[in-house]
Amino acid sequence: MYRPTAGIQLYKQRLEGLKAGRTYTLLPPDSFREVWEGATGQPTYQDWKDLLYREAKAIAYGQGANRLVVLLGDSLTLWFPPELLISGRLWLNQGISGDNTAGMLKRLWAFSATRPDAIYVLGGINDLRQGKPDWVILKNLEYIVDEIRQAHPEARVVLQSILPTRLGALPNTRIRKINAELETIARKQGAMYLELNSRFTEPGDILRRSLTTDGVHLSRSGYLVWQKAIAQAESRLVLNRSDRYQQWLKNSEQFTLHGRRYHWVPYRIQPGDTLEAIAEKTLGSADVDYYDTIAIKNDISPDALEVDRTIYIPQVISA
Repeated sequence: MYRPTAGIQLYKQRLEGLKAGRTYTLLPPDSFREVWEGATGQPTYQDWKDLLYREAKAIAYGQGANRLVVLLGDSLTLWFPPELLISGRLWLNQGISGDNTAGMLKRLWAFSATRPDAIYVLGGINDLRQGKPDWVILKNLEYIVDEIRQAHPEARVVLQSILPTRLGALPNTRIRKINAELETIARKQGAMYLELNSRFTEPGDILRRSLTTDGVHLSRSGYLVWQKAIAQAESRLVLNRSDRYQQWLKNSEQFTLHGRRYHWVPYRIQPGDTLEAIAEKTLGSADVDYYDTIAIKNDISPDALEVDRTIYIPQVISA
């Protein structure tokens, strides 16, 4: 699949999309190839800020009744493949390569005219690489969540955990401590906390080799893991599966889904099992709304099922 691989190429593609009145996150990966393929140079930070503002302004004008989701972050967010974004809503990518939490905080105004339903925030890894202390990261992210909630009171804010790396200078023990504080901030601010770190970690407590291109940035496989996490979060937001509901489901013996009554029965995970396949067999669909029901009950990630572990799966109650 031919697509931009350098910042200048991506910038040129998105700029051309704006000129054509097309939303970047809906563009095919090779759109406007003749414009960006041979592009050289590097857009400045200000160039990116101006572009993101213009994209947000265009989205605000054309949103209509569509569900709008904003992604705010650094290069990890910037390079999220548009074709992996969940369908059925508009997406506004507000990522800038190299940005830290202070920079993110200063540019929240760029999408102030939009009416988002959800805003996903991921930041902090560049702060760590720049030698910033933990408290600065935490305070900036707390300010970001607070300002978003004030500017967009109808939106749900999703604060995502910082991902692991393969860099010795950034041990995951430190990152996990920061993430624990981020979870506390999210709950205090009424935001959703999305735990990503464990989904990306391999034995040795580092970023899985298959999920990264350079020890920090994500490969396509890495973005697929992230996509699944966002799909689950979106499902919970749309279906209003609050923390209270999730706690109820974990403790439940029976539940109702789409008019059918189920109870939970034990099941030992077999080699080759996936949560999607289990949901297809027990609930009749492999859609995220269904497999996430099982994930919530068992407090598990669909990315790494442990063979021989016993979980609870739904079984329909005969009428």
